[in-house]
Amino acid sequence: MPRWLDAILDRLRRSRRRESPRDVYAGLRTQALSLDPASIVVPTGEPWHGAAMAVMELAVEKGTASVVAVADGSVSLYLSTGGGVIGAGGHASVRDAAGRFRLLAGELRGAMAVAVDGFPLPEAGEVRFHVTTGEERYSSAAPESALRSGRHPLAQLYAAGQDLLTEIRLSTPDGEHG
Repeated sequence: MPRWLDAILDRLRRSRRRESPRDVYAGLRTQALSLDPASIVVPTGEPWHGAAMAVMELAVEKGTASVVAVADGSVSLYLSTGGGVIGAGGHASVRDAAGRFRLLAGELRGAMAVAVDGFPLPEAGEVRFHVTTGEERYSSAAPESALRSGRHPLAQLYAAGQDLLTEIRLSTPDGEHG
């Protein structure tokens, strides 16, 4: 099991009993977005391409859904309303989709702004992307309608993120994702 996944599971075990779902989500999100790329251990024989960590966040009806892909193969879905999926990267189809998402995120980082004020949550109708490559951190937001139409520079990244989200859903038995 990747070290990053161990850290997430440890944090989840410690916080689950004492915190509200929003607080657990905020803690997991902060832990993911503050990930030090030097701490990532890539499995032997797997190349590291693209971003060290890539996140797609969607504004949903009552909160936010965050899809997190890390270069060590860890993939998670956090829901601010509670629930989610941790450890989805254990499925080859999810890991492959996450690799494509991270690769594209690394390639498209030039279409994003350098993240100087942290990683804000998406507004209603918006999608946010957060990317870490080495020492650099990037963030960008776009209207979901423009991403869906394909008329935005990050439309390909959105499509790859949606593919990853689909693979997470397909690999998770009903009822396990919150």
